Amino acid sequence: MNHASLVRLLLLSMIWGSSFVFYKIAVLEMPVTLVAALRVMFGALFLALLFLVWKKKTQIAQRWKLIACIAVFATALPFTLVAYASQTVTASIMVIVNATAPIWAALVALVWNRSVPSPLALLGLGLGLAGVALIVGLDTATLNTDGTGLGVAAALGAAACYGVATNMANHLGQDIDPMTNAFGCLLLGSIILLPFVPFNLPAIMPSASAWVSVLAVGVLCSGVAYLLYFRLVLDIGPTSALTVTFLTPVFGVLWGYLFLGEQVGLHTLMGGLMVIAGTGLAAVYGLRKPELAELKEA
Repeated sequence: MNHASLVRLLLLSMIWGSSFVFYKIAVLEMPVTLVAALRVMFGALFLALLFLVWKKKTQIAQRWKLIACIAVFATALPFTLVAYASQTVTASIMVIVNATAPIWAALVALVWNRSVPSPLALLGLGLGLAGVALIVGLDTATLNTDGTGLGVAAALGAAACYGVATNMANHLGQDIDPMTNAFGCLLLGSIILLPFVPFNLPAIMPSASAWVSVLAVGVLCSGVAYLLYFRLVLDIGPTSALTVTFLTPVFGVLWGYLFLGEQVGLHTLMGGLMVIAGTGLAAVYGLRKPELAELKEA
């Protein structure tokens, strides 16, 4: 990995880790569904501008039905669930729970491919889920708010949605280029959430900090982050790009501590390390296609 790719990797980890801080600020003054809708709308507008500047064509018109299905699990539903979780769950715990996305992707892939997982993949799945259980079951220092249980469940649901979306894109949308997929998911996610906006307006005009937060989570954490991620996939490959999954919780916990004053309990740290280790094993050994696994074992 050259220096430019390393800088992009660190920058992407910092950006994605900050998204949960922005969520925490925004939901203080805006309804959950509105925050999710604004995120996809701002992200879609940013990528639409880039497509116009670059004069790049998309496949959205040809594959809109599939992209709309992916958008439900890639943007509309998980963004809403994370916004809901942000009302009661700390940014530190949300970023750790979100790191289980590759584990859920591996579980969905096992069902989709009807394949038997390798021992290391099973170890990763068990280790990651045990890490979440350790945090949820024992960390009273950070899980002491009413409704936190439902919040953690929503955060887990969001991570599971990303796992479903990953498999849908891998198995059904291999002919769709990544940039089109990213733009399409944000654009069609906006259309999906738009009907709910009139029923989820704030009672009073949100402050500038709330607007800046939803703008940042849309443009920075969706639009810019997608560009960095796809450039990393192009430069160093998808497996190496997965390293961002391990670094994002580190920055997410750091930002939560620095900007929100969140205290990190011992069980959160221990469970977080288990989640990161399990994610690594599940991502490397659980997402391999059966035919590739058989070739490597032959």
